[in-house]
Amino acid sequence: MNTLVASVGEKGQNHTLDVLRVQTLLKSKGFNPGRVDGVCSSNLLAAIRKLQSTFHPNPSGLIEPGSTTWVRLYDSSHGMAEWSGDSADWSQEKKIKSLDPQLRPKVSSVLEKLKKRGFSPQIFYGWRSVAIQLQLYSSGRSKVKFSFHNAQKPDGTPNSYAADIIDSRFAWSQQAELSGFWKALGQEARSQGLIWGGDWSSFRDVAHVQLWPNSHLNQVKLESGL
Repeated sequence: MNTLVASVGEKGQNHTLDVLRVQTLLKSKGFNPGRVDGVCSSNLLAAIRKLQSTFHPNPSGLIEPGSTTWVRLYDSSHGMAEWSGDSADWSQEKKIKSLDPQLRPKVSSVLEKLKKRGFSPQIFYGWRSVAIQLQLYSSGRSKVKFSFHNAQKPDGTPNSYAADIIDSRFAWSQQAELSGFWKALGQEARSQGLIWGGDWSSFRDVAHVQLWPNSHLNQVKLESGL
């Protein structure tokens, strides 16, 4: 059965059969719910939150019928295994694929134009998981717990509205600035109608380009089911 009758977890209705279903699925995916006995325990709540923390900035400990958490837990057909691991290590082709369809051609054009200028551009981050975002936030490398990089489709597959572009020779070193790469990136991003992080924020954001203004972030978060 691919649906829950009612909610399971923190302040859920926790019907025995539903709890058994959730416990079994969590255990099969490597999240330890404690005893598989149909009883909502502290171990089960911890396991639900651990699952949610891989894609949600604020784990609730509750799984409701039809929710993003339930889809992530039950439905393996959407191929989330393809998108596992640290997305900084993915191939350039895969990083492009992780972008929203409207952003892909714009970023590809920026990369081509930078190459023609003699740079060696590459995407460092396209999409990245909320778990990675929270690590960046905790380390002080980001000021937000959710960004345009974390946008996803309702089934959980990547749909990033942002990309971080660097020169592969320089990354964020001083040489990137001295070579004129950041200035060139800003110019080419604007030529595609993109918003460049270097126009508004700290040195860390000079690699960042995004499709929508920051005022759209909450809407993107809602559309992502987060």
